[in-house]
Amino acid sequence: MAKKFESSIEVQTIKIDTVVDHPYIEHGINLSGTIYIDGVHDDESIDNIKLEVFKLINGEDSKIVSKHSIELVGAAASKDMQMIPFEIMPDERWIPDGTDEVTKLILRTTVLFENGFEYNDEDEIYFDIEE
Repeated sequence: MAKKFESSIEVQTIKIDTVVDHPYIEHGINLSGTIYIDGVHDDESIDNIKLEVFKLINGEDSKIVSKHSIELVGAAASKDMQMIPFEIMPDERWIPDGTDEVTKLILRTTVLFENGFEYNDEDEIYFDIEE
C-alpha cells in the first residue's frame, strides 16, 4: 500500500495543499484530487497554479509527462477556503521504461503569485500499467 500523498506550500498567511484522492493509480484510472487554498482573501494575489507529473529515472527528474494549469477564476469556496478539483488522465508517457510493472512518478504543485514569486512542493505517486 502506498503512503499518503503530501504536498503543502505556505507563503505568509496563505496555505496551498494538494490532496490526491489515491496516490496509487491503476490502469484506466485518472489521477484526481483537490487543491485547497486557505488564507487568500483576494484572488488577485495568486496568478495561477500548475500541476506537473515527472517520470523518475534513476532517482532524478527525467521529463514532464503531464501538465495541468489552473487559473483562479471563481472556484468553489467555503468560508476562506477555496477548493479546486483536478483530474489528469495518464497516457503512454506514464508507462515505465524497461520491464518494470510499477513506476514512480512525482506530482509537483507550483504556485505563481502576481508579484512574480513562484513556490512549489512535490510528492510521489505510483502508476501500475497492469490491466
